[in-house]
Amino acid sequence: MNVLTLREHETFAICDTFSCAGRKSVTHAQVDALERLSQRLKAAKGGLFTHANRTTLKARQYVGVVQLGAEAIEIIPKIDGLDEQNTRTNLFRMLARTRRLEIHEADIALLAAQNLNILEIYIRLFCDKLFAEVHRGLISRYERHTDNLPALRGKLLTGLQATLNVFQPERFRCEFDEFTVDTPLNRVLKTTVRFLRRVTRHDDNARRLAELDLALDGVSDVSAAALEWHRLHFDRANRRYASLVAMARLILQNRTQDVTAGGLEGFSLLFDMNELFEEYIGEVAREVFTPLGWQVALQGPSRYLLQDRESGAQVFQTQPDITGSRDGNPAWIIDTKWKRLDEQERNQGIAQADVYQMLGYARRYDVENLFLLYPHQPAAGDTPGLQRSFHFLGDASGGHAQHLHVATVDLTDLRNVSAQLISILDGVPVTLTQPA
Repeated sequence: MNVLTLREHETFAICDTFSCAGRKSVTHAQVDALERLSQRLKAAKGGLFTHANRTTLKARQYVGVVQLGAEAIEIIPKIDGLDEQNTRTNLFRMLARTRRLEIHEADIALLAAQNLNILEIYIRLFCDKLFAEVHRGLISRYERHTDNLPALRGKLLTGLQATLNVFQPERFRCEFDEFTVDTPLNRVLKTTVRFLRRVTRHDDNARRLAELDLALDGVSDVSAAALEWHRLHFDRANRRYASLVAMARLILQNRTQDVTAGGLEGFSLLFDMNELFEEYIGEVAREVFTPLGWQVALQGPSRYLLQDRESGAQVFQTQPDITGSRDGNPAWIIDTKWKRLDEQERNQGIAQADVYQMLGYARRYDVENLFLLYPHQPAAGDTPGLQRSFHFLGDASGGHAQHLHVATVDLTDLRNVSAQLISILDGVPVTLTQPA
């Protein structure tokens, strides 16, 4: 399969052929397919790609893979200081933490080193985990069935027997329990395997998926729309499958059923880096600050900015990305921004709308310290961490000074993110430890 690998916000040409004359390019039919994909995914303003001009497209902040026939477009995050291989590795580390995928670091690094694209790495990780569980034995459960049988089995459904079998008294309408591998959980796994067999373009992955399909032979083949997600409940017997189901859900619920154009059959697995960065920093913040006595809320607590004087209705709800509280009282707020700061730009490129947003948080939550947190890159400053600090002008609602801090976090080595967050808050300073 031909793969066009791009970084976020990289431009590529529109030509008559895919990768024409060694240039990064797509065909006109593929452009139509990408526009249809944007519409189906209801992407943010501007779509998945934007037109830089009549003959050039520009990637936005969506990373992952769009597969169109025999070609694929892979978009990887723009993380300064990392090559393509290590960028893919860090992307999967972020996904593993935020999506509860329980992927081992060594497995991610090994697959990234094989120069597979994001989709094929994901498929291989799924196959390896499912192979491990198949070798341990598929989970079987008693499933309740209703059937018309030639011999009585289980409980006779007398009402249905009288109405449905009035002309065939030799049949019995029965309800019974059967110990089987054909369970909702295994049907999710088989549907995922069957779907990925159509998607993969890698020979080794295709072979692995075929073997898994054979191992799941006793499981019904149902459509993704018919899967009974609501019946999936995890206990001690099947908890080891939770990560596999999370991976399957990510594939099946993010699949694009139709991105066709010009005879191309397509599939996409895409992630919005705005959301992924926010979720990742939130998970790290909760892990780091909770043991220090903070109650860390993600996407909350929700409060309204205004109240209608006539109806009393509250409007304009706010939800900070990350809020640190003690005894129920918010003390600091972090809002993540997957944007690039630049010392050469006015106010380092900090958006005025983002400042207004933080002013609203300061007013409504009455916190002293608010942080705009960006990914670090050389243009933002020599070192990651606190870059600038401001105080809000005017009278604070609580009678104390309120500060807006601009900070960056280096994502080249994710093992250091925890220490960076502690350093950022400690540098304000915020009293991180629980008072005696």
